[in-house]
Amino acid sequence: MNTEAVKQETNLSSSTGWQAHLELGFAHINSRTQLKHSRHIGPLRVQRAFYPERNLAHIYILHPPGGVVGGDQLHITLDIAPKAQVLCTTPGSGKFYLSAGKWALLEQTLRIKSGASLEWFPQENILFSGARLRARTRIELEGDAVFIGWDISCLGRPSSHERFEHGAFDSRLTLYHNQQLLLVEGQRVLDKQALDAAAGLRGQPMQATLLAFPCTGEHLKQVQNQLVISGASPLIAATLIDDLLVIRALGNNSELLKQQLTEIWRTLRPMLLDRSVVLPRIWAT
Repeated sequence: MNTEAVKQETNLSSSTGWQAHLELGFAHINSRTQLKHSRHIGPLRVQRAFYPERNLAHIYILHPPGGVVGGDQLHITLDIAPKAQVLCTTPGSGKFYLSAGKWALLEQTLRIKSGASLEWFPQENILFSGARLRARTRIELEGDAVFIGWDISCLGRPSSHERFEHGAFDSRLTLYHNQQLLLVEGQRVLDKQALDAAAGLRGQPMQATLLAFPCTGEHLKQVQNQLVISGASPLIAATLIDDLLVIRALGNNSELLKQQLTEIWRTLRPMLLDRSVVLPRIWAT
């Protein structure tokens, strides 16, 4: 299927599915980060902010239906004001089910102002065989904003021996600093041949990207040392693009992959935020 066909099919997706919107705004008020603005339409919610680190807010995004089908659309927008510090995650993996032909849409926009920070750690998105997902994530940073975040996708269900034999995945992640584009990460899996291709997933159902900004050669060196010491998979690597640290990984075990990414976070967080890692409590439930 060519690019134009992908665009046409995406544009023809029906609007009869769930149309969910979540807009969150955070501000630094009275010495800590507070959820100043929250607007939702459809089945997207947040609980109150939690403060296991006193002034840094931990936020959990909830999707009560528990799964997404063709025609559903999820739109998430976060605005982080100066001096605000936020860690955002989800209680469980996102599940995208078999589609009768329509595309599901996941659109995420993250805006971090100068002097603010966002740690973005949603659980992995699992695409069941036959799912059709168009995913778009846009990260906008200003000035000395700090960002550490990951994007994890699983095509098929390895634990159930289900390969992504049919379906489609069209993903695009972009990061801007002061309106200048620093990174475009694209992934299209439109047939099962892409699952095994050397330029595709190399037979691995899981793919992950972790981004950290602003970084230097010292950050890159520390992450590379950590990967060597931990005996990480050869299918994980780090590179520095200007001030953006990019870690890309492939794998077939979600817990192992997330553990490796968490260890990278554990390495970077003290350097970027002067904080040791505090795992979200919901990850332990």
